[in-house]
Amino acid sequence: MTLPARGSVGPSTPTPTATGQTSKARERILLTADRLFYDEGIHAVGIQRIIAESGVTRVTLYRHFPSKDDLIAAYLGRRASYDHTQVDAIIDAYPDDPRRALTELATVLTRDDFAAMRRGCPFINASAEFTGAHASRVAAKEIRRWVTGRLEELLRRLDHRDPRGGAEKLMMARTGAVVSGALDDNRHLNEDFLECWEQLIDAGLPADASAPGPTSA
Repeated sequence: MTLPARGSVGPSTPTPTATGQTSKARERILLTADRLFYDEGIHAVGIQRIIAESGVTRVTLYRHFPSKDDLIAAYLGRRASYDHTQVDAIIDAYPDDPRRALTELATVLTRDDFAAMRRGCPFINASAEFTGAHASRVAAKEIRRWVTGRLEELLRRLDHRDPRGGAEKLMMARTGAVVSGALDDNRHLNEDFLECWEQLIDAGLPADASAPGPTSA
């Protein structure tokens, strides 16, 4: 995926209809592609399968997505948009408490995303199917770079002694936990991941800083 320029209509931007609303057919195509690409793999799913399961004609699909690469870009763009919204909402919810925001960014994975990513990270899965500068690999790098940057911003606000390195380590822990959730039979994944996350943060904080206490029910 290469995200379109701000304000432009690109592969990951809904195509407006004459009434200004997103095409229902386009949404059906995207929802079908999202399910099939994630569950079965991009190469394993042909365009004809997507046409049949989304209930549209070949002409309709190609009007919205001129090539399979355009559909791949839209699929990953939709996933990236969700990640952007989720991460930004969590950080915005704790404008004066970057430490709490960091904890919540990990907690939301244990609460929602590990279960939703039963086959691992969609960006890593997609990028593994292609080589070179394919849009899927660009998409994976872009979203990972963006999330890592947001983590680094929060660590800098906490006067972490190595915000760049700390953010990279947190991202590695996050990636490993997602893979573990998909492949390992670790009944303690949530606790293990949260403990690792908090230790990585605390290891670089000033001596007088402390982890946030438990939230009230």
